[in-house]
Amino acid sequence: MNAATRAASISVIAALVLAAAWLFWPTQLGGATTYVTTHGVSMEPGFSTGDLAVLRPAGSYEVGDVVAYHSESLNTVVMHRIVAVEGDRFVLQGDNNDWLDEDRPTTDELLGKLFRQVPQGGRALAAVASPWSLALIFAVVFGLFGTSRRGRPTGRHAAGPRASAAAPLPTTFSMPTRAQARQIAIASGAVAILAAVGGAVLLAMPETETETRTQPVTQEGRYGYAGVAEAGTTYPTGAISTGDPIYTRLADALTVSLQHTVDAPGLDEVTGTLRLDLAVATADGWSAPVGSSAAVPVEDGTATATADLDPDLAAALVGRHNAEIGGSAGSATIVVTPVVDVTGTLGGRPFTAAGLEPLTFTMDAVALRPPVAEAVFAPTTSVPVSVDEQVTRSFTVLGVDLPIDVARVAAVVVLVAAVLVGAVAGGIGRPRSGDAADEFAVRNAARILPVAGLTPGRSVVDVSDAQALRRVAERMDGLLLHHAGPDGQTFAVQDNETTYRFVFPDTAVTRTPPPPPPRVTLAPVTAPLPRVA
Repeated sequence: MNAATRAASISVIAALVLAAAWLFWPTQLGGATTYVTTHGVSMEPGFSTGDLAVLRPAGSYEVGDVVAYHSESLNTVVMHRIVAVEGDRFVLQGDNNDWLDEDRPTTDELLGKLFRQVPQGGRALAAVASPWSLALIFAVVFGLFGTSRRGRPTGRHAAGPRASAAAPLPTTFSMPTRAQARQIAIASGAVAILAAVGGAVLLAMPETETETRTQPVTQEGRYGYAGVAEAGTTYPTGAISTGDPIYTRLADALTVSLQHTVDAPGLDEVTGTLRLDLAVATADGWSAPVGSSAAVPVEDGTATATADLDPDLAAALVGRHNAEIGGSAGSATIVVTPVVDVTGTLGGRPFTAAGLEPLTFTMDAVALRPPVAEAVFAPTTSVPVSVDEQVTRSFTVLGVDLPIDVARVAAVVVLVAAVLVGAVAGGIGRPRSGDAADEFAVRNAARILPVAGLTPGRSVVDVSDAQALRRVAERMDGLLLHHAGPDGQTFAVQDNETTYRFVFPDTAVTRTPPPPPPRVTLAPVTAPLPRVA
């Protein structure tokens, strides 16, 4: 990674960290964001014990806002909903409480308005902040970054003799493993950045979204008829009920009814009227009205209309019709047609109810015969209404729908896992500090082949630097032979009888202490001194 790329990566990470810090920096550290872990049942079902509420200051507060404040009566932070405003003070109440809070905080005393909710986020935060978790994190960080700084001992206090002037430091992992760990660390870093950005975006998103769906408004009807008849063999009780044939000679005081119901989940309002129109019709297409009911208003989505049924009137009209046309018009029927004049709203969207199928009696010389099929007496229909509904935001990943809460937790898990994997892999693949040969070997481990001995070809070319040797290997699509010898770390590329090589000299110099200066011994003088005359 060159300097420009490294600087760009650091800038992106720094920008993300600063943006997240500005948005989520807690009030305890001078920020504007308050974090509250909910306890108790006062805000159920919206909040449960262990949920994390993120609150931020707002320019204004209104009835319906969920806010937090420090309760003087309870000596704790309370998060409830504003239900009223009294002058410059707010009246608050828990969603699951049937009493009002004693405190009446002002705008300045409110800690903020609900910004985001993280289900069970308080428990997760407490687990991360526990002494055991902090100790584990500290141990991992210390183990990775503490050991990564260990290198060759330097200076005059370096301990112990060296086994070989050019032998590399012992490494727990092989060079291919370290190279692969380096790639894993880079990939984990990219995943961590994506998870951090994705988690920030998910946290900033509203938990709900507006979804337009089709909601059917169902209409159900129930026909019935009743009458009084002469008691006898045909009608033992003297009553005619739904399903019985109506013998016109015996029947009297006949009525037909329809109960009509409009229903749908979330139905707002239904208004209108219902009535029944009765008509007699013949096979040749002629028809004439024989009665009608009064218009009945709809109450709570239901109305029942009742009309009188007169078989004698229908028979008389058919007879006059046949007389006028000079013959028989064939079979005749009495048709009961519901007139539905009903409107309503569903989810704020208006709709108009549809009509129901009529009920038809077959008429002959002696009786009115009802339909045989029972379904005819219970007609149903529906009206599709497009409604906007607030639903929990979700995302489809690999064909699976993930609610936003699950997606947020998944982003945090991926971020933590990527950071841990990146830290471990980075510690494994980190080149030894100050060891240019080791750094070159790690960066090019895919082409490195360690050898016990290196026999050069007839022609040896010493290249100017290690990167030039790497380019030679890439151009030839060959391997970089690596040999640790007494003169240093040698890397070579073999091309037939030509060997291209570069040697990293060993920077460690064994210092031999200078020999002590020669000792001079003076012998005593035993000869007599000369005499001077």
